[in-house]
Amino acid sequence: MTTSGPAAPAARQRRRRTEPVRAIVLRRSDFRESSRIVTCLAREHGRMVGLAKGAHRPDSPFLGRIDFLNEVVATFSADCGGLRLLERVELVRERRGLREPTRFLAASHLARLCDVAVPDGQPEPRVFDLLLGGLSLLERCPLPTVGLVVLGLEVRLLELLGALPDLHHCAHCETPLGDHVFVHAESHGLVCREHAGMPRTPVAAEVIALLRALLVTSGRQWPALTAAIPATRAAALPARWLAVATEQRSPLRAMLFAQP
Repeated sequence: MTTSGPAAPAARQRRRRTEPVRAIVLRRSDFRESSRIVTCLAREHGRMVGLAKGAHRPDSPFLGRIDFLNEVVATFSADCGGLRLLERVELVRERRGLREPTRFLAASHLARLCDVAVPDGQPEPRVFDLLLGGLSLLERCPLPTVGLVVLGLEVRLLELLGALPDLHHCAHCETPLGDHVFVHAESHGLVCREHAGMPRTPVAAEVIALLRALLVTSGRQWPALTAAIPATRAAALPARWLAVATEQRSPLRAMLFAQP
């Protein structure tokens, strides 16, 4: 029998909301004795939270599928104003390459950034794609280049969020930035000497050059990028911009760039 009348739109809406979605597992937390609350980033739906009932049971269909950073196809129940149910999960990819400590730390930092950057239920396909590609890159890039890759991902995320300052022009007068670049104390943008204010906070030319190169270079080429300075030397400036954009400072990032 074909559904018709006023109930038809509601039925179609329910079907649409329970369709499988491609997602990445961002967080898990225990709920009572046998269940878990799972937070995912879905490409077409943004951040989604669902209750995986019985996930701790040895015969659970969720076992091994909702691990942190797994790529999955997930089916959530309809949104009725409360906590959704995670009804079904199919594992697409388990990222074993991220089990190495430095790679795992970097991937955890990236996942956290994407988590705080995307509101619940608001589609952000470009952020999803950045996370998906970033995790793949962190899995296979040479270990010494992990910090450089993280900087590149941060710069791209800031650009997507509209929070990346102009790297080429003074934020105040829009004149091209020369060899002497400064950070404005209030706006956190890059400015020329005339508009730097006091006390001046200079930025090394090598730092600006590296950030510019990361912005225009394909992510796949980041590990091969020749830089005049190590990634740790350039880490402070993106950290400042991320703190403004997300209103948080990442302890994972501090640990990552504190490593020798």
